[in-house]
Amino acid sequence: MDVPLLARRRELLLAAGLTAAFAGLLVLIGPAPGDAPAHLYRTLLVRHGAFVWDNYWYEGNYPLASYSLLYYLPAALVGNLPLVFAASVVSTMLFSSIALREWGSAALWPSRVFGVLAAAPLFTGLYAYSLGFTTMLGALKALQTRRAWLAILLALLTVGFSPLAFAFLCLVLAAVFVERRKLSRRTVVMAAGLAAVAGIELLALLLFRSNQGVYPFHGIDFAGVLATCILGGLVARRSRAATTLVSFYALWALGSVFFFVVPTPLGDNWTRLGAFALPIMMLTASLAGFRPRRLVMLALAVAFAYNITPYVLLIPSRLDNRPASAAFWQPVVRYLDRHAQPGYRVEVVPTAAHWESYWIPKSGFPLARGWYRQLDTVDNPTLYRKHLNARAYVAWLRESAVQYVLLPSTSLDWDGGPQEAKVLQSRASGLRVVFRSRDWTIYRLPHPTPLVTGPGHARVTQFGHTTIRGVVSKPGTYLLRAHYNPYWKLSGKGCIATGPAQMTWLRLAKPGPFALSVSDSPDRLLDALTAKRPARC
Repeated sequence: MDVPLLARRRELLLAAGLTAAFAGLLVLIGPAPGDAPAHLYRTLLVRHGAFVWDNYWYEGNYPLASYSLLYYLPAALVGNLPLVFAASVVSTMLFSSIALREWGSAALWPSRVFGVLAAAPLFTGLYAYSLGFTTMLGALKALQTRRAWLAILLALLTVGFSPLAFAFLCLVLAAVFVERRKLSRRTVVMAAGLAAVAGIELLALLLFRSNQGVYPFHGIDFAGVLATCILGGLVARRSRAATTLVSFYALWALGSVFFFVVPTPLGDNWTRLGAFALPIMMLTASLAGFRPRRLVMLALAVAFAYNITPYVLLIPSRLDNRPASAAFWQPVVRYLDRHAQPGYRVEVVPTAAHWESYWIPKSGFPLARGWYRQLDTVDNPTLYRKHLNARAYVAWLRESAVQYVLLPSTSLDWDGGPQEAKVLQSRASGLRVVFRSRDWTIYRLPHPTPLVTGPGHARVTQFGHTTIRGVVSKPGTYLLRAHYNPYWKLSGKGCIATGPAQMTWLRLAKPGPFALSVSDSPDRLLDALTAKRPARC
């Protein structure tokens, strides 16, 4: 049944009002757990002009190419919370507009429930994905109103904000094509546009090539998405108006099987559409006339559980919000200000919400890790072993040029945090306690391995986000324990090359100062991409 234009506009405002109200409540509760620290840190990097490279996470990485090429530019201008707040409200209006136009009154309550759930990024911290999801819905709306070129432009923004959201855009469009099976001129134009957009993302990955790692696809999540898809498909097939949803559930399930079986950087992220499993299932049930009743009730119950459980699991990290505040980190920052030396990194036993990945590098101290699970598992597999021992742990600290290890008295990351804390506190580790407070214990590694080692004495004088400066006492080949990248610019006579574990060989022709840098301002970004590469050894 169609919804009159005036009633449709009223529903858009109602759903958007629900999103705004719940989003405002979440902002008042306090900083989000989840990925919020990572987004805040990358926004900070953009404000400081570090677009290409950052030395303060994972021994050097590409901060934008590894996650979102475009999101941090508007975030640096207007702030993360205002941007995500607006994206949540707009996403609700777009979803409601699409659903009400396509399915009429059957979409009324699903749109309202969507309006409540759309505020979730302010709780989960999925900021970049939130903006990408909004432009994805914008692309679908543009296609619904037959504006293919606008849809391609919005698809380009989608992949720039969130490649994951772009993957979901392709999933939805594939479901529409499978249902209609009509190869029109507009379909060909859209397919070519999506291929071109995907090519741009691929080019960015080639320019800033790095190991993207593998994101685990947990069995419980696989079971949840598969159950949702099977039940949704069984309900949808009972209504002719829901044939697109049948294709959607089938393709989502097939994709889930693929990403569960084949290890990829996408992995468990493929289940993020589950954030709207309930309104989609409500729409499916409404189109089917809520029959057969038992199947529909089971499907709705499973979708509700699948939708809500991830938020429930985040509640423990909300119970202790101290790590989100600067005051919690002040004691260790003051200690490091007095004692830490350039040329060494800091390891923090990860907190549940990973606020160390923001506050420590923000204070000017390079981390041995950061907060990007795919990179963490690839760069630091030692810390994810089932049985971590003191010998392997200390060897990892030395390989990472760590001098101090910080242990907070708060909830730790469930994946490896308690195990690392146990090894750190054991006598076998050999680390000495140098500071204690109510919230912190700081350990120092005796005779830590410095960032640069080689035939002569090497001293690091500056260790910044995009620059490493130092002095060596004699010429020769030195190992720089920072990841190699082709955009390094070496001052003076010498050459660089990829070293062991993707670190950097630094061959210097004479003693004295040296400097490695990567362009750190917007006007030099193009230069970094087109400049002559430094001489390779």
